Amino acid sequence: MKDYGLAIDAALTAYSDNSARSLQSDKGILGPSDIGFCRQLATLKTIGVEPTDSVPVMAAAIGTAIHTYTEAAIKAMFPTWLVGSIDKIRLTATLPSGVEISGHPDILIPEDNTILDIKTKDGLQWVKRQGTDQSHKFQRHLYAMGAIAAGYLDDSKPIYVGNIYIDRSGKESVVYQTLEEMDPTLTDEIDAWIGDVIYAVKTGEAASRDLPSAVCQKICSHFTVCRGGLTMNDGGQPILDGYLLDAVDMYNESKEIIKMHEKSKAEAQNMLVGINGTTGKHDVRWVEVQPSGNRSGYMRLDISKTRSQ
Repeated sequence: MKDYGLAIDAALTAYSDNSARSLQSDKGILGPSDIGFCRQLATLKTIGVEPTDSVPVMAAAIGTAIHTYTEAAIKAMFPTWLVGSIDKIRLTATLPSGVEISGHPDILIPEDNTILDIKTKDGLQWVKRQGTDQSHKFQRHLYAMGAIAAGYLDDSKPIYVGNIYIDRSGKESVVYQTLEEMDPTLTDEIDAWIGDVIYAVKTGEAASRDLPSAVCQKICSHFTVCRGGLTMNDGGQPILDGYLLDAVDMYNESKEIIKMHEKSKAEAQNMLVGINGTTGKHDVRWVEVQPSGNRSGYMRLDISKTRSQ
């Protein structure tokens, strides 16, 4: 019997490999999404080093589908907004060094002097805690520079740049936005970042590896050629990377919050023993759970939102 799942996996991989962004990357042409992520990866792409590792494409495929769906919905409601998959606008940012970076913006709103970039995440708690990361800030800044050059945005007035974060898992149904006034100082930061890549390309040296190796191993198609001969962090070595330290703090803080909530939940449950009724907002009832196997029966508290009549 044919495995259609494998066939569809192959189709997704092939489609991803032949996307405009992937083909551009294969030619060693960096786009806005490559800037601010990892300088060594940008160096390897620039000099045409072939990928050595297969990476899962499902998250990217879902993200692309959500992008397209979101842009169609936006265009239907806000026809004056310009969106990437429909209006096909290509912008080019020219940096002080003369380097040009081109790409297609997600959302351009000329009447509000605003540019937005859509990102999908598996959960939004990290971005709510940490805010927009460097690569996302660099990417939207480059789009804004290109939009100014093309006359879509007016740099004599405040320009606003932001990200629209969508939870691709569907657990968080509300879109999360970060929005701020365009920061002119980022232009020099981006130029310096790209300058490091150009220097590495010219000298044949390695550029900075800007992500922890454990993260790279999961997501990078160039992991083996980049880090294959380097020592990986193991459990006995100190963790110094700020990204990982923040993740450890977030995990431990979440554990403490869960403990606190479990204690509060248990205390409230004790206060509600034998209570059945409604508050107008929530229905309260005790449900008898029948014995099963070696487990005895017990009473379980069930509190659910009152359905509107």
